Amino acid sequence: MKLPKRGQGATEYLLMLAAVLVIVAIAVWYVISTGPAVIKGTATKNGDNVIFTPSASMVPASISSTDWEWAIYHGTDNIAGGTGTGEGANLERGVPVSLTAASAVNGDNVKIKYEGTWYDAATIT
Repeated sequence: MKLPKRGQGATEYLLMLAAVLVIVAIAVWYVISTGPAVIKGTATKNGDNVIFTPSASMVPASISSTDWEWAIYHGTDNIAGGTGTGEGANLERGVPVSLTAASAVNGDNVKIKYEGTWYDAATIT
């Protein structure tokens, strides 16, 4: 007696669907957890310094002093700059950092370099 060919049953389809959903959930979690850096904050002029305060939502939450650089631009001209090591400070959410920039004025832009990318972090007010 020849047995008829058996197709896939509902259980097999449900198992394949569950496997696909698990893979999609892992991919979404990975993309969300390793999202791009977001470096924004506020900058105020204080004598010969600019006080840059990273926002409370900065990603990552902390950047080691050896891993960031800064520059201040007046239009397209770089008028000051340095490294996190030179400032002796980590960038941390909500913690002010003093950047030496005697020639900076209100309206100039503070840029932060992290992992090879420059971010428009703040406008001096």
